[in-house]
Amino acid sequence: MQPHIGARIKQLREAAGLRASDLADLVGMDATALSKIENDRRNVKSTELADLAKALGVSPLALLADEPILSKLSVAARRAGNGLTMGAAYDELMRLSELHVVLSDAGIHASPDLASVPDVRGQSWFDGAEALARWANTKLPITSDGDQRFASLADKIEEVLSLDVFVQEFEGDALSGAAITDRSFPLLFVNSTHPRPRCLFTLAHELGHVLANHNGDGITLDRELSGSTEDERMANAFAASFLMPSETIRSRIEEDGREPSTLVALTYELGVSFESLIYRLHNLRIINAEGRDQLMSVNWRQLALLLNNPSLRGNVSKFGVSKLQSRDSSRPARRPPGVLLRRASSGYVKGVIGVQPLADLVGTDSELMLDQFSQKQDIDQVIGILKSDFSQQTDETPEDLFSGTPF
Repeated sequence: MQPHIGARIKQLREAAGLRASDLADLVGMDATALSKIENDRRNVKSTELADLAKALGVSPLALLADEPILSKLSVAARRAGNGLTMGAAYDELMRLSELHVVLSDAGIHASPDLASVPDVRGQSWFDGAEALARWANTKLPITSDGDQRFASLADKIEEVLSLDVFVQEFEGDALSGAAITDRSFPLLFVNSTHPRPRCLFTLAHELGHVLANHNGDGITLDRELSGSTEDERMANAFAASFLMPSETIRSRIEEDGREPSTLVALTYELGVSFESLIYRLHNLRIINAEGRDQLMSVNWRQLALLLNNPSLRGNVSKFGVSKLQSRDSSRPARRPPGVLLRRASSGYVKGVIGVQPLADLVGTDSELMLDQFSQKQDIDQVIGILKSDFSQQTDETPEDLFSGTPF
């Protein structure tokens, strides 16, 4: 009997709230056979292992070895509600986690730089969010405006904090965003099926979960970004404060007044949705709940169309208005997790993994990936020749030097 597999199956089954007979029915197995497996009296066939893992919503690796991060995925999915484990986004997070485990076992670890993040444990969700936002605005300043803010923030997160940012479109999937807060493999996921402003808020929201270390080094899966728990309220408050600093909003309103063009200009420049900005105006107490609800009912697209009239446009440029009007069709580009990609490249060079997992990360054909690695080896060969004795001067004549075809 494979050591501990039976115990892990039983533990995950109980965590899922399933009786042994329920799990046996799901995989088409006799209940007695499952009981023998769980009690280490019968080996698990490879096909049974795959079926059991699928029924439990975990990776087969979670049954074969004590890999907490793989087990936590299924716990997070159950906590978030039914349906998340049925989508392609969850399957992809599972695959990325499996690759992380394989690389870590080979000594190729992630090295997130989170030592300077303020410890907000014991603070209220609001105070914690504000403290983290102040830190993030210093550590991760976003210098770009408008639609460029998403890519700028994603770049900063990977470059400064060495956190993976994974962006991909999963049309119709229930999963909007996710955060793996486990310090061995911190990762932010954004489903780019949504417009760019919502994706920006989702990215900041998931960053808030990681910085606050929510769920005790676990995983958070988000359908919607509703503030239904203190952790979700903190993540929302962090995202709002980080993306829409109070100083920026108050100074703009003071300079340009409470005009429609002011709201539209802020919406475009900060890269957020009209609804997110109104949400922020309310939690800054610039407007009350009644004003919030009335503004939320405004059709911002019609408002943006009105700004084609120069007399109503204020400081918003004609180009800014056109960009704002087209933002519903704008989606962030696919982005593989950069830190994991570098680890996987190292794993391929060392022979830990084959080319296919690497090609899957990049979203390309494995043959093309092999060609790219071959080109890299060609470059290394050229560098080696230039630095070798072949570069030493000889007694060649000008005729020797200029013979041959130079193209």
